[in-house]
Amino acid sequence: MKLIVVIPCYNEEKTLGVVLQSIPKKIAGIKKIETLVVDDGSTDKSLVVAKKFHATHIVQHKRNKGLGETFRDGRDAALYFKADFIVTIDGDGQFNASEIPALITPILQGKADMVTGSRFLTKRNIRHMSRLKYIGNTFFTRMVNVLVNGKFTDTQCGFRAYSTEAALRLVLSGGFTYTQEVFMNLLNNANDAMSE
Repeated sequence: MKLIVVIPCYNEEKTLGVVLQSIPKKIAGIKKIETLVVDDGSTDKSLVVAKKFHATHIVQHKRNKGLGETFRDGRDAALYFKADFIVTIDGDGQFNASEIPALITPILQGKADMVTGSRFLTKRNIRHMSRLKYIGNTFFTRMVNVLVNGKFTDTQCGFRAYSTEAALRLVLSGGFTYTQEVFMNLLNNANDAMSE
């Protein structure tokens, strides 16, 4: 069983090395852990840092394409390299990579196909978030919850885990972002599967 941790980054030379070093080396139920950095046209030394800290795989955009395309390219590359599980974690260090085992546990146990982290369960995770961003995140989370009849607390969080099946089912069109679209897409796919 192979886990590939996908790290999208754009001008994150100061934090990317720390993120790469903090990825767990061993996780129960996982035989191999690899890292995949998707450099979205960085103009700093992010690419140099990715190589210095031994990212297993690197995908480089020659120009900035946005988080939506960066996520899709990371997902596609992880599937190409035969990931059984995919975790996405931002290159800016805002998430704690030591929580990756807890994030993928429901998938390993067959209880979920996608698991998302949340920055709003503890106040320490949102102390650096601007008030405007907090309000926007709260609004979009409520909107997604209404649309999917869910109880999520952070639908914009980039710290997520996917089974291969869930990753294969995603058909995403957004260039700038992907976070809300994933919820809608997986729900529609689940409803289609139940009606077949």
